[in-house]
Amino acid sequence: NDMDGPGQPAAHGAPSHPEGGSGSAQKPFGQMSFLAAAEHVLRSLGVSGALHYEEIARRAIKAELIATEGKTPAVSLSAMVGTDIRRREARGEPQRFVRRERGMIGLAEPVPLSLATEIEEHNQEVRERLLASVRDDSPSEFERLVAELLSALEFEEVERTPLGRDGGIDVRGTLVVGGVVHIRMAVQAKRWKNNVRAPIVQQVRGSLGAHEQGLIITTSDFSKGARQEAARADASPVALMNGEQLVDLLIEKGIGVHRSEYHLLSLDDAVGTSSDTKDGE
Repeated sequence: NDMDGPGQPAAHGAPSHPEGGSGSAQKPFGQMSFLAAAEHVLRSLGVSGALHYEEIARRAIKAELIATEGKTPAVSLSAMVGTDIRRREARGEPQRFVRRERGMIGLAEPVPLSLATEIEEHNQEVRERLLASVRDDSPSEFERLVAELLSALEFEEVERTPLGRDGGIDVRGTLVVGGVVHIRMAVQAKRWKNNVRAPIVQQVRGSLGAHEQGLIITTSDFSKGARQEAARADASPVALMNGEQLVDLLIEKGIGVHRSEYHLLSLDDAVGTSSDTKDGE
C-alpha cells in the first residue's frame, strides 16, 4: 500500500486541492449552502449584529438564497453552524460564526489581516509537514495511523488486517449511530503520490464482505474516473478521502499535532466613544 506503481515509492508534496475548496466561486442564489446563506444574511447587519437562527433561516428562504424541502430548515441551519464552529476550533482555523445566548448567531469578529495571514501561513506549513511525515511512514505505521483515526472518529471494533493477506483491505471498523445503526467499513490505505484511479476502487469493492461499505484513504488524490466509479449507483458504496481531507481530520482530532491558543485583545466600542467625547470637550 506504499507504492505509486511498479518501482515508484511515495514521495513528498502537498495534494491538489479538492473540488469546492475555499477558492471556489460563490454559488448563485437558490443554490447556496446553509452556511453561506447564513453568512450572507448576517453580513447585512455588520459584525456587531446577530439574529436568532430561526430568523436567519426565514430571511434566507424569503430571499431565495437556499432551496430546501426539509420541514425544519432552521434546526438544520443551527446544527450546521454548531458543527462549523466546533470543526474550526478543532482545526485552529479562524471562526466564521459566533453563538450567543438564546439561539442568537452572529459573525465572528475578523482577525486583523496581517495576523490572520501570518497564522494561516504557519498553519499551512504545519499541514504540509504533517502530510510529508505521514508519507514517510512505513506501510505498517500508516495502517496504524488510519486505525487510530477511525477510533478517534468513534468507530468501534477497529482492527488491522494481516499484511499480505488483506485482499486489498487494510483496516476494518464499525461505525455505530445512535446505538441502532451499525455500518461496517472496510478501509484501504494508500500512501501514494499519484492519484488513485478507478481500478483501485473496483478492487476495494470486490474485497468487501457481506454488508460492508468501502473507504479508500490516500495521501494523494483521486482521478475523475475513480470518483465516478466510487459514486456508481448500482454498486456497493465506496467513500474517498484524499490527503487534504486526511490532514484536516488528523488536525481536528489532535493526532500528530498540538494546538497553542492565544488571546487577542481589542477595545470595546464604549471605551473608544468615551475617549472621543472627552477629547472634544
